[in-house]
Amino acid sequence: MFNESNIQLMASSDLPKVVAIEQRVMPFGWKANTFRSCLYNHAYECWKLEIDASFVGYCIVYFVGDSAQILNLCIDCPFQGKGYGRNLLCFVLGRCRERAMRKLFLEVRESNIEARNLYRTVGFQKIDQRKDYYESAHGREHADVYSLTLV
Repeated sequence: MFNESNIQLMASSDLPKVVAIEQRVMPFGWKANTFRSCLYNHAYECWKLEIDASFVGYCIVYFVGDSAQILNLCIDCPFQGKGYGRNLLCFVLGRCRERAMRKLFLEVRESNIEARNLYRTVGFQKIDQRKDYYESAHGREHADVYSLTLV
């Protein structure tokens, strides 16, 4: 059962689990050093989601001025499609509002239909596309850029 106490700040000891999930879910995803640099930079918040004894997912948010950007939101394969991504996203929206952010941005692979649908259902709007942004098994893939006005 989910509640906000299931979401906590990530610790360096969580990095092996985070990297393992990243490799399973996103073959061309972040490396350990990228997560580590976010973890030790005060401009970022790194959150983990645990249910019972299972490490379910994580989210990395970057704050600058009065806006924020979700850089990485990932739910491990066995937990996808159960609402955990939405729970984590809604938690992050709350954190952004607590920090008086006016806008929230994110990028998502054009092929990631489930994520794009999730973002739209909470109010994100597509504002741009970055051509050939992501590495993929077949060359490059476009990124859709989304924005949500928070205030």
